Amino acid sequence: MSSGVTRATIETLYRCHAPTVFRRALALLGSEADAHEVVQDVFLALFERPSQFEAKSALTTYLYSVTTHACLNRIHKQRNRQRLLRERELPGVERELDGSMTQEQRYQLHCTLVRMPELLARVMIHAFVDELKHEEIAELLGCSRRQVGRLLERASSWTRGEEERAW
Repeated sequence: MSSGVTRATIETLYRCHAPTVFRRALALLGSEADAHEVVQDVFLALFERPSQFEAKSALTTYLYSVTTHACLNRIHKQRNRQRLLRERELPGVERELDGSMTQEQRYQLHCTLVRMPELLARVMIHAFVDELKHEEIAELLGCSRRQVGRLLERASSWTRGEEERAW
């Protein structure tokens, strides 16, 4: 994609790919409003900085990765906001999550991802929510298949440690 990306080009890309970006964001965030915001953010960034897509992979792979990253950033920002609310003794409001998982499963997943380091959270999402193979995750993260295995081991250890601390 050249630096001379036109508004018409972005509009065409938006019409073709926004539904996919929205579904991905909704699956990770559980909120239609937040998912719509992520879609807008992803395409606005592409319009403002078209050079960020270097065409090293397919556009859909790029959008998938950028959307995942944007969602994780939103989750981490939400965690920080909730921490600040707790520090000020204001109750946080949990979102109702929907989709193929039960509400309780999504809630547990969300709570875990909020606390987990970002790279480990990305690997867990790709492996267990998206059900991608190690090779596919490696391509998305720009690392080796072996590194994906190590990251999943670290994520598993991190999760076990969290469970032990909860008891």
